[in-house]
Amino acid sequence: MANLSIIGAGAWGSALSIALSDKFDTIYLHAYSEAEIETLKPRHPALSVNYADNVELTFDLSLIQQSQSILIAVPSYGFSTTLESIKPFLIPGQPIAWVTKGFDTRQQGFLHESFEATLGSHPSCVISGPSFAFEVASHKPTALTVASADKNTRDYWAKALHTKTLRAYTNEDIIGVEVGGSVKNILAIAAGIASGLGYGANTQAALITRGLAEMIRFGKSLGANEKTFNGLSGLGDLVLTCSDDLSRNRRFGKELANDQSVEQALNNVGATVEGLNTLELVLSIANQNQIEMPICEQVYQVTQGIVSPTEAVNHLMSREQVNE
Repeated sequence: MANLSIIGAGAWGSALSIALSDKFDTIYLHAYSEAEIETLKPRHPALSVNYADNVELTFDLSLIQQSQSILIAVPSYGFSTTLESIKPFLIPGQPIAWVTKGFDTRQQGFLHESFEATLGSHPSCVISGPSFAFEVASHKPTALTVASADKNTRDYWAKALHTKTLRAYTNEDIIGVEVGGSVKNILAIAAGIASGLGYGANTQAALITRGLAEMIRFGKSLGANEKTFNGLSGLGDLVLTCSDDLSRNRRFGKELANDQSVEQALNNVGATVEGLNTLELVLSIANQNQIEMPICEQVYQVTQGIVSPTEAVNHLMSREQVNE
């Protein structure tokens, strides 16, 4: 038992502070500012459970020096700046992991690349998988993937995440896990568009299946292990995010299908839509590697106002026949 610092007091960081409260003496939940802290008492507005008594809301990064380990839970667009902010307070050998999903749009690359460039003396580690914050905070059974090239690091976090309602599996394929956590958000926007247009379960199943094929092609081109995409951080997270309206990305897609502009849709969702943030970068990388991602491409066309949601679906259905 020791202290944990969670950097980022959004719904996901808050949910993990609740779920892990029995595993640590004190959990320092780092908000962006004092003003933000006042909006979070006694619970995060997106959650139904109050913070545990040993969760201390703070914006004092020096408390990192009183923590055994650090968990980063900020949106992807703030990831690299967060690394720079915490760097002066780190202790050598301190285990660090992140639950952020997406690419680093500021640095135009993988999150682990940004991490290694800034905090290279600490082994990189990503935690991902099918995990809605609301359910984790409500102690619904959840399984996650911990990926790191360093065995000691992934074993530490797998043990830290082992509770009565959390279970962690380990993986060495950090690229595959990061790709799964990024691309599934874009595909969930597509699923939301289809749902918003009134299409049914057949369409959703087709989108998930063909979306998984896009994810695998993309990941393999970047050096990922294909087996990773059949696991929790690939297929598991894809099914979850495409199938339930707790997904912000799916809700965003439904808003687009209801003739909302991107700005209106974002405002109605009222939270970060990671799929939109990483869409352009993912397609740029795919084009550089000559990887076809037709579903993701049509999502981009819709968000740019080039085609309507209905036209995007019609385009996908009229593509030339190929072998599965």
